[in-house]
Amino acid sequence: MNTIALSALLLSLAAPPPRVVDRVAAVVNGDPVTLSELVERAGPEYRRAEEQRAGEARERARARALKAAFDQIVAERLFAAEAKTLQVEATESQVDAAVEDIKRRNKLTDPQLAMALQEQGLSPESFRAAVKRDLEAFQILNLKVKSRVKVSDEDLRNYYQTHAREFSAEEQVRIRHLFLAFPPGAGASEEAGVLAEGEKILARLAAGEDFAEIARQRSDGPSKAEGGDLGFVKKGTLKAELDKAAFALAAGKVSGLVRTANGYHILKAEDRRNGGAKPLDEVKEAIRDRLTAEQIETYRAQYLAEIRKDAVIDVRIPELIP
Repeated sequence: MNTIALSALLLSLAAPPPRVVDRVAAVVNGDPVTLSELVERAGPEYRRAEEQRAGEARERARARALKAAFDQIVAERLFAAEAKTLQVEATESQVDAAVEDIKRRNKLTDPQLAMALQEQGLSPESFRAAVKRDLEAFQILNLKVKSRVKVSDEDLRNYYQTHAREFSAEEQVRIRHLFLAFPPGAGASEEAGVLAEGEKILARLAAGEDFAEIARQRSDGPSKAEGGDLGFVKKGTLKAELDKAAFALAAGKVSGLVRTANGYHILKAEDRRNGGAKPLDEVKEAIRDRLTAEQIETYRAQYLAEIRKDAVIDVRIPELIP
C-alpha cells in the first residue's frame, strides 16, 4: 500500500484564503484553471505573501505561491488524464485502506481526523478525493517506472555508512523503582524515620531478598503493583537525581537511597541497552523503503516532465510564466 502523508494532503487542500476577483489564469488541455482555484490551492503560502508590505518582494512571493499551486494542479490533471488512458482507478476499498493507513501512521482516531480536516476547512469528501488521486498517481507510477527502481545491497551499505547518526540507538536502562514517601508536612524526625526504613530495606536487598517483592509490599510509587518495574527508560526521562543514579548502575545492581523533595528512592538496574549505531540488519528495510521512495519521486518528476511536454498549456497571467 502506498504511504500517503496526512500533512502533505492537508497542505495541498488547505482552507481557502479571502476571495479574489476571478478570471482564467491558464488552460490545460482545453480545461480552464481559474485564479481563485490557484489562490485556494496555494492556501497559507499565498496568505503570507498577501500580508507582506506592497512591493517587489510581495509580488515575487505571490508569484511563487501561485506557480507552485499551478504546477500541482497541472500534475494532478495530467495524471488524471493518464489514469483514464491507462484505465487506472482506485477502488473505494483501496481508498478506505489508505485512509486507515493515514490514521495509523499519524495516530489519529476518527474524531481526531475529522477535527484535523475541519480545522483546514476540508470536507471528508474532498479529503477522500485527494487520497484517491494520490493512489491513482501511485498506480500509474507502478506501471510506468517501478521496473526501473532498484536498490542494491551496496546501496544499503553506502547509505548506512554515510548516515550513521540517523541510526544511533539511545542508551537505555530497565529500572525497578521503590519509593518511600515523606508524610505530608513531615518534619526532620519524620524524614529521619523514612531514612531509617530505607536503610532497613537496603539491608534486606543486600541479604538477597527480591526487589520486586519488597517493592510490592512497601513502595509508595505508582509502579508498586508491577514490583516497581518502570521498563526501559532513556536518559532525561526521570528526575535529574534519579536519572543520574539510574545510569550509573551496572545491570543487576541496586542504588543507595536517593533523596528528592518528596521522599527516598531506591533503584535497581535490571538490564541495560548501550547506545551506538544499530546494526545494519536491524535497519536495512527502513533504508530500503527510504531509497525506494527517493527513486520513485525522481522517476515521478521525470515522467511528469515527459507527459507535460505533450500537454497544451496556455498561461494567461504573468505570475505563471517560468
